[in-house]
Amino acid sequence: MAQSIADRRDQEFVLYEMLSAQDLAEQDIFADFNKKTMDMVVKEARNLAVKEILPTNKDGDEQGCELNNGTVKVPESFHRVYDLFCEGEWLAMCDDPEYGGQGMPRVLATAAGELFTGANCAFLMYPGLTHGAGKLVEEFGTEDQKRVYLKNLYTGKWAGTMCLTEPEAGSDVGNLTSTAVKNDDGTYTITGNKIFISGGDQDLTENIIHPVLARIEGAPAGTKGISLFLVPKYRVNEDGSVGEFNDVVCTGLEEKMGIHGNSTASLAFGGKGNCIGELLGEENKGMKAMFVMMNEARLGVAMQGFGFATASYINAVNYAKDRIQGTDLMKIFDKDPQPVAIINHPDVKRQLLTMKSYVDGMRGLLYFTALCFDKSQVAETEEEKDKWEGLIELLTPVVKAYNTDRSFEVCVHGIQVYGGYGFIQEYPQE
Repeated sequence: MAQSIADRRDQEFVLYEMLSAQDLAEQDIFADFNKKTMDMVVKEARNLAVKEILPTNKDGDEQGCELNNGTVKVPESFHRVYDLFCEGEWLAMCDDPEYGGQGMPRVLATAAGELFTGANCAFLMYPGLTHGAGKLVEEFGTEDQKRVYLKNLYTGKWAGTMCLTEPEAGSDVGNLTSTAVKNDDGTYTITGNKIFISGGDQDLTENIIHPVLARIEGAPAGTKGISLFLVPKYRVNEDGSVGEFNDVVCTGLEEKMGIHGNSTASLAFGGKGNCIGELLGEENKGMKAMFVMMNEARLGVAMQGFGFATASYINAVNYAKDRIQGTDLMKIFDKDPQPVAIINHPDVKRQLLTMKSYVDGMRGLLYFTALCFDKSQVAETEEEKDKWEGLIELLTPVVKAYNTDRSFEVCVHGIQVYGGYGFIQEYPQE
């Protein structure tokens, strides 16, 4: 069971032998994270992933999310693991401790994330998007906004989303029709509809903070006139407590091919003209700001693809070791050949080795990209910092595209190794 998500030895090889992540402890900001501590973090992540999160994966797939009277209910088993996840401070692993983070190297957080994602991708999208929303506030928020929102997001007390897409503005975001009208107190009245919002509504947290792209009255057309706003589901009182409903309504949930445990919502902002948001960053600079979260999301999607692939591979290997079928090719002419595990058959070996090759490549690429973030933090010269940041810019879209494309191929091989059983719900490949 403990090997049903990711192989421990493979993780350790990339972390310590390929990337020498333990050497980061020589830097002051990562001094607390020597190899012993890194081993402990990955061990605890594995325990949580295998013992607590993995059993909820089936619930998420079979039960999905339910919309009743404008409120979404997630699978019941998600509530306990969400609390455990937040209590363990896993949501903001590599972020500033001042705001509820643990300050660990990003490459270490990525190793833990591999385990969590492989256990239940749909569940992990809730804290994953929350973390992305927190990064927006940390980078572009005022001191007051950081004080109000950041710790609540990084501790998981409140959740976050990413609201870009509209019915007529998908990849062409500049065509959006959501509007923002400035009020006398400096806030904005938000009106518009967003679709395909992952985690758009749920009953895991007391509040949901929506970063929303909208156009201020009189702003230029296209992406040059888009601004970014923080729009809570429930307004936040001056003392930081949750206040009245903010006219953000979930109008529907998408029926999806997969990831049923995560609510993909349609949201109506200001249907009654009473939705209030705060400007995040500068006017008309919303796209530039949102790209911070979009790049976080790209790395999250890369992790999703990788998580599916590594879990598919591990399960296929375990099945191939146990499934007895057919005789050894080298013994077919023996008088009484005995059936063997299918892992002995050449074509099964070929498929498993193909899967492992892709999985190892995905892990190396993803971990290295994460290490680039850590290296940029500890760079001693501007030239060195520019080098690592340049690699981040280059590799972020590459790792997203590569991991998701190859993940599909890996999972196809995984189903093939199972044969007909790969299409049966009783087995984990389905």
